[in-house]
Amino acid sequence: MAATDTVIVTRSLTKRYGEAITAVDTLDLEVRRGEVFGFLGPNGAGKTTTLRMLLGLIRPTAGTAIVAGHTPGSPAGLRLIGSLVESPAFYPYLSGRENLKVMADYAGVHHSRIDGALETVDLLPRARDRFATYSMGMKQRLAVAAALIKEPELMILDEPTNGLDPQGVVEMRALVRRLGSGERTVLLSSHLLNEVEQVCDRVAIINHGRLIRRTPRVAPWSGSSATAPSPRWTARCG
Repeated sequence: MAATDTVIVTRSLTKRYGEAITAVDTLDLEVRRGEVFGFLGPNGAGKTTTLRMLLGLIRPTAGTAIVAGHTPGSPAGLRLIGSLVESPAFYPYLSGRENLKVMADYAGVHHSRIDGALETVDLLPRARDRFATYSMGMKQRLAVAAALIKEPELMILDEPTNGLDPQGVVEMRALVRRLGSGERTVLLSSHLLNEVEQVCDRVAIINHGRLIRRTPRVAPWSGSSATAPSPRWTARCG
């Protein structure tokens, strides 16, 4: 694989808190350009800690990472990355479009990109409405739009369907699949096996901070529930 085809590479990436807690343990990952890559594990497995290291929000204890061709947290790299990590935070008294204008100003992005991002996440008809009136699913999609205004090469999404009702889950999964088309790469963390089976091209499974399995390609899930964890989860990760 050519170096330009690999968007994320980690080697022995490790994060410890004191001597007792190892949140991420010698993690080796490779994420390719143009794929939706699933990062699967139960709550507390080390997924969010890993994503925070990839974004430069926390420093690793050991190991290395290259993200979008740069070291994590570098300004040049962050310009190429859009992210949704944990709950989105916006001004409740501003409209969706006004919130994105604030975000665009901070990112140094022209306001002309805002409506395109809102259209991508199906929020353009509600762009003038105050954020406080949005449903949880709409708030999550606005956060994705905020990440999209930079027109990033890489999207990092941490459990984007958490807290959504079934319809919101379906809409968010369809959006993630659309985001991973073309040259853009999506790194999606989830604790739901059926979610990554429906959405992702490849998956890595993490448990207790360690990578325990990679799959070359995820087979489509044949079930009907939008939210229920698969019974195979225990068999694969127990």
